[in-house]
Order: sequence, then structure tokens, then C-alpha cells
Amino acid sequence: MNEERTTTAESPREGDTAAVPAEDLALIERFARRALGAEEVYTFPVVLCDNEVDRDGERFSGAALEGLAKLFVGKTGIFDHDPKGRNQTARIYRCRVEEDATRTTSAGETYRALRADAYLMRSEANRELILEIDGGIKKEVSVGCAMGSAVCSICGADRRKAPCGHRPGERYEGRLCHTVLGEPTDAYEWSFVAVPAQPRAGVVKGLGARSPGEGMLPALQKALARGEGLTLTPGEAAELARWAGELREAAREGREAREKALQEAVRLGRLACPRLDRELIRRTLAPLTAGEISAWAEEYRQRAAKRLPIPQTALPKEEGAGEGGNEPFRV
Repeated sequence: MNEERTTTAESPREGDTAAVPAEDLALIERFARRALGAEEVYTFPVVLCDNEVDRDGERFSGAALEGLAKLFVGKTGIFDHDPKGRNQTARIYRCRVEEDATRTTSAGETYRALRADAYLMRSEANRELILEIDGGIKKEVSVGCAMGSAVCSICGADRRKAPCGHRPGERYEGRLCHTVLGEPTDAYEWSFVAVPAQPRAGVVKGLGARSPGEGMLPALQKALARGEGLTLTPGEAAELARWAGELREAAREGREAREKALQEAVRLGRLACPRLDRELIRRTLAPLTAGEISAWAEEYRQRAAKRLPIPQTALPKEEGAGEGGNEPFRV
């Protein structure tokens, strides 16, 4: 059995130091000897593997993905599964299983993927690697792990202990034959490779900005418009939730202010055009923008002033009037 699982995906957005929130740094520092600053660390999200049948006719079970999520935390990232110290380049600091209820695998299951967040140090030695990750050159990855079982999807036989005659890739009574990998016992490493086995995962896009106003919202809108997946770090998700709450509050206040402006415009409209029904004026103005409503309110105000001149409460002082008189206050 080939235990090396490989994934492919889209390149991440540029690694902005501001995208590394404090909670991520705290997780990273479990593996560091000292406190690290956001400017020292580069992070990127990666899909390690999933439960889709791969090119080798194998897939991980859902339970296996959950087990691997625990085993891969802290594991090092290398190149081409070559276990030499000089090949160490990154490390996983968070790993979890994510489910996409809108997608079904070829085996008829809900799609699930093992997603991780990895980090490496911003150094001169890593500068070109970071550029290649951002540019989509380094993106395919493969995992090295040990699995306790490799079961035939047709008959349930463990292919290691009791090989059966079912061939992966063929269909038996409409069912696709493949090997289900389960019971993970160890996770060795994960590697950047050139030829992947799993085509649906790998280095994936993050939002790449701390504040929605600095790029998070445009990135999210672009991904949704294209029907793409988008991975959020817990910090980004919290920031997006906070910002959404602020938007809801601003929208509520905006609706209240618009309603008051509309009521004032209707009142002035009645003064300027008394023959028009109040509800007719409201229905006419309601579809307009707040700026357009304000413009009509000002127009109605001027028309109403011409129809109904406002009485003056302070008349000009008459020539020859005494300084102490009250003539200027006569109405």
C-alpha cells in the first residue's frame, strides 16, 4: 500500500504579517524556544488529505481523518519525503477535519478534508520558498503516515491480511472498488512534492488580511463569486464575525436615519404640494436612496417656503426709534 497521500490546490494570497493573529502565535510558540513576533512568522493553510478516492484507488475513512488530525499537529514539512534535517522547512501548528455538506465523494460520502495551518520563519533562506508558495509554484503536498488497516470497499477484507479478488477502480454491481485506509497509528511528516496522488487539496487560499477593509471582504466576495473554497483561520473568522456585527448595527442605524429622513420629506412634500396624498408621496420617495430623499426634502422645503412665508419674529429697527424701546419685538 502506498502510504504517501498527496494533495493539490490553489496558491495562497501573499503572506501579510498582519494575518497572523495573537492566538495563532500562541499556538506556534508551543514549538518555539522564545516568543515570536508576527513579522518573523509566515503562515499558510494546507489540505493534507481527504476522503475522496485518489489516483491510487485509496481513500481515508472519516474516523481516520479525525485520528490524523491529532497526529499531524507539530509534524514537520519537508521536500519529497527525504527525511534529512536540511529538508525541514515548515511545521504544522493546528489541524482539524472540515466537512463540505455541498459535495459528495465518488464513494457517496459527504466530502471531508484534513486541513492544517503551517508556519515557517521569515528568513533569507526561506524568502524564495515563500515567494513560490505565494505564486502557486510550491503547492502540491503529500503526507507520510502509518495506517493500521486497508479494507476492500466491496467485501470488507483487509487487503494486508486476506487479499481478495476485487480490483480497485472497477465497479461491482455499481459500486466503485477502492481501498479504505483506517486506524492511523503514526504521522511521520508531510512533503512538498511534484506528482500528487490526491487532486483536490494542498496549499489553499487564506484571506491574507487582518481587517475586512484591508482585503478580507474583496477576497471573500471573489471566492464566493467563483464558487471557490476559502480557508479562514480562527483569527480571521473571529474578525469577520466581529465586522459582520458592526455592519448589522450600522445597517440598523442607517435604516432608522433613512426612515426619519423619509418622514421629514413626506411632511415637507405635503406642505409644498397639499393636493398630493401623503401615502402617494411616501410611495414615490421610498425606493430612492437616502441622498435622493434628502435632495427631494430640500426641494420641498424651498417650495413650501414660497407658499407659506415664515413670519418674522424680529423686525428691523425703525429709523428714529428709541434705544430702549421694544418696537423691534412687535409681530
